[in-house]
Amino acid sequence: MKRAAVIAALSFLALPAFAQTKNGKSETYKDIIEKAYNLSLQRDRQQALNILATAIQRETRPQAISELKKTTSEVANVFFSDKAQQLFENGVSLRKTDLNQALDKVTEAARIEPDNFSIINEQARLLIAKGDCKNAQENVQKQLKVVSFDEELKLSLAQALICQNRWLDYQKVADTVVIKRSPQQKFWQALEVEKSLGQKSLTKAQDALANLKKSDEKYPELYYWNWKYGQTLKKNNPEEAQKYVMSCKNISANQYRQYMIDPMLCRRLVEVEGELKGMNGTPE
Repeated sequence: MKRAAVIAALSFLALPAFAQTKNGKSETYKDIIEKAYNLSLQRDRQQALNILATAIQRETRPQAISELKKTTSEVANVFFSDKAQQLFENGVSLRKTDLNQALDKVTEAARIEPDNFSIINEQARLLIAKGDCKNAQENVQKQLKVVSFDEELKLSLAQALICQNRWLDYQKVADTVVIKRSPQQKFWQALEVEKSLGQKSLTKAQDALANLKKSDEKYPELYYWNWKYGQTLKKNNPEEAQKYVMSCKNISANQYRQYMIDPMLCRRLVEVEGELKGMNGTPE
């Protein structure tokens, strides 16, 4: 949602909050939501997130929990500053062509809004792509202490842990997500393949590859992991390698945006093209 639209929504929803508290009524979850919106309008994101997290822990009603979590996501990701949003968007647009500049832009945005989850996640992905996975992990873990249920933060943390070959720590994070129901299923399945291959568990890797194909057979990293699985079996698999190279070289801007939650999206071209040359194969 655009910043202006979110801020307008926050303003509209926040107005009744003070009237309700003045009436002396016991505080409902809707009161908490309105209080969080008011705090957001004052740019006090951390306090807004804290009271929402506390309310979620107390709640037992599914609808109330759902609404509180939805509000949490809005508050966590809304941009309060036009400059921060512009820097963030510039960084995103540079990610494919210039990682260093992209990270510089997003880091500058983080200085303005250090607790904005959109910025934190993008910064983590850029750090992972550059191989600075420990810092990516630490940045994400700080916010997960505030909002422990946020799946996109969990995914960023999982990606940072996989990057460090910390399989057991990754598994602890993955176990908190129902991967087959997740809107980010393809990215979790890619991590499951990588973990299984790293642990030499070929049966699990095969299952994860099948699930990855079911979730999105056009995802470029599917071709990469099919190729790596074939290599583990000592099979030459140039067709999958060529599919990976060509899908990455021909990826459109819209497709790239669709898959860029994966920090390693199309970042293994040098590895794959080198192997193809070694097999006397060339991308078509």
